[in-house]
Amino acid sequence: MRRTLTFEEFSFPVPFKRVFRHSSASRKLAENYIVRATLKNQIIGWGESCPREYVTGETIATCKKFLRNNRDSLAESITDLASLNTWIADHGDEIDKNPSAFCAIELAILDGLGKVHSVPLETLLGIEPLNATTIYSAVLGDSPFPVYWLLAQRYRARGFRNVKIKLSGNLSKDRRKFQIWRDVHSKDRTIRIDANNLWTTVDECSDYVKRLPNIFWAIEEPLKPRDFEGLATLAERLEVNVILDESVTRLNDLDHYRGDNWILNLRISKLGGILRAIQMARAAKSRGFKTIVGAHVGETSILTRAAVVLVQYLENSQLATEGAFGTHLLTEDLVTEPLQFARDGGLQLSQTNCLLQPGLGLNVKVDLLKPS
Repeated sequence: MRRTLTFEEFSFPVPFKRVFRHSSASRKLAENYIVRATLKNQIIGWGESCPREYVTGETIATCKKFLRNNRDSLAESITDLASLNTWIADHGDEIDKNPSAFCAIELAILDGLGKVHSVPLETLLGIEPLNATTIYSAVLGDSPFPVYWLLAQRYRARGFRNVKIKLSGNLSKDRRKFQIWRDVHSKDRTIRIDANNLWTTVDECSDYVKRLPNIFWAIEEPLKPRDFEGLATLAERLEVNVILDESVTRLNDLDHYRGDNWILNLRISKLGGILRAIQMARAAKSRGFKTIVGAHVGETSILTRAAVVLVQYLENSQLATEGAFGTHLLTEDLVTEPLQFARDGGLQLSQTNCLLQPGLGLNVKVDLLKPS
């Protein structure tokens, strides 16, 4: 029987312009899982994810295994948006274990369906387009100080208002990072810190954080992932907002958190695609949690475009937006017109051409892809 939905897998091992470091990993090359879906009328859709073993336990190999195991079911079941939603509901437990794998598959299908109906993804999903500018965050990794200093000066000169600083666990080094920002900290600039699961106990974390300059409004993932009790104790002890990333990758993770100290980092790849990210955003709002639209380092414009769907669903109400680095970080993006922030970190949605085109609206440079 001829398949009405087929898939091909690729990788995109493009080098970064500079090494990006944090306490959990060091990267100088993109590690992206790319999927091409071909629908029955030969329309092609593209999807991407960034599997991270320290986030969801996934690798490129596990993503390929997930597609291999589910290829027939996907091809036989999915013909439109309704059947896609049904497949997701019926395979929730499996997607929970393989969110990045399914993310690339889902995006490729959605891109193709948007092209079938000649509408942007937002229209396909019933989301109103915004006439707004979303502001992306400056992200400073755990680089050697001269590199850190140079990047910080560039971000300052360009007027970035949201800043995310990766901690190293070396107190003198981290305090030195903060000195650059102390004299410019104001109501117009917000600083948050990301520990990337540095500490194993509440005591060592709280002692360390209290010795940092008090110029940040939130800390992301200070303890080991899913230390639900420890995170609750820490949030109460420090009276600080805690950003949850690795500690929330599926919907029932939210059941472990109470109160108003929590902010969810909504990364499309780790949550299993746009539809599940929207579901998570809806659940977060019902519990009074605030949100950040996040990104993995090394994302191409495919995932950046997917995250814009989430930004528009949230009506640009998120506390911060990450990603959209494009060729600011990659030596080459995967699309002909990279979707990336402007000099000051802004992206004006109403003037972004791909948002008006069918599906994701991106033209992928296939010659850059490596068959997987």
